[in-house]
Amino acid sequence: MAKSSPTEVTRIVLEALSALGLQPVLIPRGRIGELRGGSACIDLKRGGGIDSAIILSRASDELYPVREREQLHRIDYAIRGTIRGILPGREIATTKLETRGLFRRRVVALSWVVPLAEQGDSERPYLSATRRPGLGEVWEGGPHGSLVGNLNGEGELTKALLKLEEPSPLRLTIQTDGWGESIRIRGDRWMRVEELGSLYLSPQYLKVADGVGRVIKETRGRFGGLSF
Repeated sequence: MAKSSPTEVTRIVLEALSALGLQPVLIPRGRIGELRGGSACIDLKRGGGIDSAIILSRASDELYPVREREQLHRIDYAIRGTIRGILPGREIATTKLETRGLFRRRVVALSWVVPLAEQGDSERPYLSATRRPGLGEVWEGGPHGSLVGNLNGEGELTKALLKLEEPSPLRLTIQTDGWGESIRIRGDRWMRVEELGSLYLSPQYLKVADGVGRVIKETRGRFGGLSF
């Protein structure tokens, strides 16, 4: 059972990002420049398409006592700023997988789609959760469709994404945070701290995050938006 403290997890992530040449700098809690929503915010001075990494942690289950719960972690990569026409607290794009196989699913195709809200979707407060864009938020020629179209047009990026789908499918989502501070690239897999290097801190994942981040920044260049 993993016993690492938040400080230890942050140290491990900082060392891994440094080894990858990203020149990480930890932003102290409560300081200007900290991106909220995680246990630690790390700026990447040489991140290329991505500006920051946010460490998120949670207990693995609801077993008691609380102190004995195993901690799982995820790392979101962020592009600081906004895209004009996209509200805070919204999913912008997500990967859609085509799989084959009855007992062992194998990913055979991958594409990006806009996750539109469906009738009956709950209206959750955007400060605590994200939701899919609703009616009137997505329009022809708008930033959502432009972002998805450009992502699907990146053949090398799609190939790199497909390599991440082994041994089990991984869903990536691009979303705005609830405070209008950043755009996050988020995987759906929670992992033990010793496993982070096999995915979120791997060169292959960082290559994907960099490519996605560059497309996001290109979309912002076209439609406008704030940059911090």
